[in-house]
Amino acid sequence: MYHFRRAGLSFAAIAALIGAFGSPARAATYKITWLLGHKNLDYFEEAAVSFKTAVEKGSRGDIAVTIRELQDDETAKVPIAAQVAKGEAEMGHSFTDVMGALDPRMHVFEAPFVMRNYRHMEGVVEGPVGTEMLAGLRDHGIVGLSFTYSGGASGVATLGRELRGPEDLKGLKVGVFGDAVNSAWLEALGATPVPIGHDLTKILPLERDHRLDAVVTTWRNFDRESLGSEFRDVGMMGSTYLVSVTYVNAKFFDALPPKYRELISKASREAGRIERARTIQLNESARRGMTEDRGVRATYLSAEGQSRFVAALRPAFEGSIEKIVGKDFVERVKSTPDAPSIPQVPIDYAVVYQYGEYAPDAP
Repeated sequence: MYHFRRAGLSFAAIAALIGAFGSPARAATYKITWLLGHKNLDYFEEAAVSFKTAVEKGSRGDIAVTIRELQDDETAKVPIAAQVAKGEAEMGHSFTDVMGALDPRMHVFEAPFVMRNYRHMEGVVEGPVGTEMLAGLRDHGIVGLSFTYSGGASGVATLGRELRGPEDLKGLKVGVFGDAVNSAWLEALGATPVPIGHDLTKILPLERDHRLDAVVTTWRNFDRESLGSEFRDVGMMGSTYLVSVTYVNAKFFDALPPKYRELISKASREAGRIERARTIQLNESARRGMTEDRGVRATYLSAEGQSRFVAALRPAFEGSIEKIVGKDFVERVKSTPDAPSIPQVPIDYAVVYQYGEYAPDAP
C-alpha cells in the first residue's frame, strides 16, 4: 500500500503535491495561511489535506491555502487566535482548553463525565450547541468553522494503580493542561494537578523525577509518547475529551464572495469529520497495541463506579466548573441527544489519500 508518509514526504510536500494536481495554474485572488496550534499532524494530516484540496479545487485556484504547523520555538509566542483576530494569519486551529480564554464554554470538554461517548460528542459538536459555541467566537474577531478532536477520548494513565472509584485518585500527582476546570475536578478527588500544557515530552522526565505519577491522556498520545514504559494502567477513558477548533479571521471571511464563504465553511466541516473519524481509529488501534501486545492494563469503570465518581465530583461542579462553563450550558450539553453514528472517513477520499491518485501501485 502506497502512503505519502511512508514515501518520506513531509506534510508540506504532501500538500504541494496534492495542490499541484488539484488546482488550475493561475494566480490566486485570495490567500489563506492556516496556523495549526500543535506540532504534530498525526491526527490532522488527512483533514488538512482535505481542506486545502477542496478549497483550492472548488475555487478553481482563486483561493490558495498554505498550512503551517506550530514550531518548537513558537510555544511561548502570541496565541494563534490572537494572531488570527489581528489579521496576521487568515485561519487558525487551537485546542479548546486554550480557546477557553475567549469563551469559557470551550472548557466543557474537560469537565469529567459530561460527555457520554463519541456519538454524544457528535451530537454536541454537529448540533445546535456546537453551532452556538462556534458563533460565540465572533465577539473576538474570529469566525468558528468546525470542531475536531486532535486527541479525542481521554483517560488517566497511572504507574499501576487501578482507577475504579474516586478514592483511587487520592494522593496522585496528575499531569494535565493546567486550567481551572482541571484543577477543580482533580482537587475534589484528592489529587494534585501538575500543569504540563500540551507539551507531552514533559511527561516521562517529570515521572522519572518523581513529580508525576499519573497523567490525563488519550490512547494515541499514550502510544506515541511511549508512556507504556512507565505507566502501566489506563482508566477513566472517555471521562473527558481533548478537542480542538478551526476558525477564520472575521473581516477576511466577511469580505469573501458568498460562494467562497460557503466553500470554506463546508470544506472545514468535512475536514473536521475526517479528523474526528481518524482520531477514533488511531485511538482504537493504539489501545489494542498497548493492551494486547505490550501488557498495559485497561481498567473499565462499572456503572456503580462511574456513579460514585459523578457523586464525588458534584462539589467541584457546583463550586467551580458550573460557574466557569455555565450551569445551564452544562445541562444543555448533557441533554443533547446522541448522533446516529460516529463520523466516517469518506471512502473515495480515504483511497486517494492512502494510495495517491498518481501512485503507480494504486488499486
